Amino acid sequence: MKRHSLKLKLTLIMAGLVVAVVGLLCILNTILFEKVYMKNRIEELKDSYSEVREVILDPDSTDYLIKDCIMQINALHNINVFVIDSNWCMAYSSQNNFNDAIRWFQEVLFNRNIKNDTIEENNDDTLLKGYDKVTSLTYLEIYGTLPDGSQIIMQITVESMKENIAIFNRFILSVGGIIVVVSIIIAYIISCKFTKPAKELSTIAEQMSELNFDAKYRGKDKDEIGLLGHSMNIMADRLEKNISDLKAANLELKKDIEIRNNTDKMRREFLSNVSHELKTPIALIQGYAEGLKDGITEDPESMEFYCDVIIDESAKMNNMVKKLLTLNQIEFGNDPVNIERFDLAELVSSIIKSNGILLSQNKITLDYYHPEPVFIWSDQIQMEEIFTNFLSNAMNHCDGDKEIKVSVIKEDNIARLEVFNTGDKIPEADIEHIWEKFYKVDKARTREYGGNGIGLSIVKAILDNFNAEYGVVNKENGVMFWMEINIIDNNQVVE
Repeated sequence: MKRHSLKLKLTLIMAGLVVAVVGLLCILNTILFEKVYMKNRIEELKDSYSEVREVILDPDSTDYLIKDCIMQINALHNINVFVIDSNWCMAYSSQNNFNDAIRWFQEVLFNRNIKNDTIEENNDDTLLKGYDKVTSLTYLEIYGTLPDGSQIIMQITVESMKENIAIFNRFILSVGGIIVVVSIIIAYIISCKFTKPAKELSTIAEQMSELNFDAKYRGKDKDEIGLLGHSMNIMADRLEKNISDLKAANLELKKDIEIRNNTDKMRREFLSNVSHELKTPIALIQGYAEGLKDGITEDPESMEFYCDVIIDESAKMNNMVKKLLTLNQIEFGNDPVNIERFDLAELVSSIIKSNGILLSQNKITLDYYHPEPVFIWSDQIQMEEIFTNFLSNAMNHCDGDKEIKVSVIKEDNIARLEVFNTGDKIPEADIEHIWEKFYKVDKARTREYGGNGIGLSIVKAILDNFNAEYGVVNKENGVMFWMEINIIDNNQVVE
């Protein structure tokens, strides 16, 4: 057992109590028992003397009755009884050797060889304690004279009483030792019974401190320990629930903080990007407007050029603001979604036709592949916005063979739109960033055709709202943008 074990402490406490009780009994027996025993023996001596006196003085008593009374007193109380007649002859005796009694009585009367102390004296008898130098024994003795001159002598040896006391002390020590050993064993067994559930509770508490709430108290006790175990089980369940709630709340808080940080970051980036994008056109407009005001040229062609620059830059700013408003509405869910069934292949075809002049001006060949109508349930305006951005991006970056390939195909329940253009590949480091607002792979070229890096962000926001798949892939001689959207069955109700 460990030094601080509750089991050891209980065992030692219970064994200590037993040892203390046994020790106290020995002390009390040594100090008090002799006095109490001596007192009781004196009372027995006096009562026995009165009994013998009454029997002898009874006129109806016979020798048989007197002898029987004397023998019973001797047998029951271990008291020597002697009756001496007036001629100093032994009339009755409980012992065979009564010469010592006569001698002892004579020496007491004449104070020879006897050292005695009178304990009690009255008219009928005298009680004394004396030491016999001849026999080296100490006696308690009572004697008295009858009306006819006879003497009654009754005595008890003190040594026999002390021997009885010593025997009793040894008995208490022997039995006490056995009791101590047995009590230690019993105390150990009892302490094991009490400490086992306490140890189990300690183990459970330790596991709970390590956030293991699966550990439960299995005891069936109805006592205080059982109630404590039941309370710990309830506490474990509540702690587990509360910690789970705290973790969930902490997770939500982390998400909120992350969203807030991202929002702040996006806001700062947005303001920085908007400021950067507006800085150049505003500077151009301001410069050319001031030139016109100051009359820097009177040439009609130059003045017309100045006005065209101002109008062009204003148009770019207006287009950027519109796209920013569109993106903002989509990201914050303010743009109403109108779900309807339409043919995606036909929608793409109409947009391609409307951009035919631009394709011809840029000497771009467009190949459109759509083997069959592809009906989908979606927002037609937003799908138009997606393809328009894909096509504009392809035309602005089309180089080399100057080819654009568009395809709308149906694969199981998926409608897939692909827009490929020949030209330079997108650097691998830029692919994951091209969907971010204001991100430009080639800033000089983007500025040249009036781009502002918002179009693909609008595409991303729309497709994220529809949980659609999308991406960009570098091909051998160009770049392909793609998207996939689920086709909803005609009989399915769209909310």
